[in-house]
Amino acid sequence: MKIVVVSVLLLLSSLVVNVQQSPAPANPAAPQTQPVLTLQQFLDQFLLIVAPIEIWSGPTRLGTATGFFFVNEGRLYFVTNRHVVRLEQNQLFPDRLAVRLHTNRQDHTQNANYSIQLYQNKTSTWREEPGVDLVAIELPREDMSRYEIVSMGTDWFPPDNLVIAPGDEVMVIGYPLGFYDTLHNYPILRTGAVASASPVPFQGQPLFLVDARLAPGTSGSPVITKPSSIQRTSTATMFGSTSVYFLGVNSAEVNTSGVSTELNTIWYGKEVKTITDPSFKTATFPEPEAKKISP
Repeated sequence: MKIVVVSVLLLLSSLVVNVQQSPAPANPAAPQTQPVLTLQQFLDQFLLIVAPIEIWSGPTRLGTATGFFFVNEGRLYFVTNRHVVRLEQNQLFPDRLAVRLHTNRQDHTQNANYSIQLYQNKTSTWREEPGVDLVAIELPREDMSRYEIVSMGTDWFPPDNLVIAPGDEVMVIGYPLGFYDTLHNYPILRTGAVASASPVPFQGQPLFLVDARLAPGTSGSPVITKPSSIQRTSTATMFGSTSVYFLGVNSAEVNTSGVSTELNTIWYGKEVKTITDPSFKTATFPEPEAKKISP
């Protein structure tokens, strides 16, 4: 598998893509227009959709991960894995996430840390669905207006009749082992292939498998289809403008008897919609009195 920085895909820049989301306006939770961009301009959006995460418990840095921005019903959320914010079996209870965000649209060397508190009034701030390794944390609009971000939304989901078959190529955007272009705050893009039947829930869970080499730190990375001007539906094969769809969120590598399979679990993107719907009721958790850090 090859590793590619998103911004170097210049050979594709002559293609045209009809996108479903424009670069973020001053109000990142406001409705966004649907312009026609070159494929390079479209891919550049992913430089601002994702953000690197540093996981903190008090003064102790516990690790790194990936998150991304998602809008539902006008509300802006930051999405990552549940195991990033709380992992009971390892007694891992961070209290905040530090994310690095761009502050100038023209000069991407200008960026700053933003702190996401995981507890307020001693109660957890995230939304989660039991048994699903995803969380969504609502972000204040006034805070985000200071940063240059782009958000995905429900219109990024593939049509119900789109065929996603085993062997189809996908792209995973994130920060493996916390490694990325720190000067410009740009993520790393890795390629892989769908490895299980889709949209069938793998072993009854709302996820599918991807064959890819994904290191720790890509937990919470969005998984998207490879840009293509060919769309296969249940009734026909269509040719047109290049499309990219949001398929899901990377969670973890599958290990069998302690042996790596190089297969990764990807929670279906519609689970993000579920936990960000205004009517969704989430469980909450008390802030641990004494945070324990795994060795």
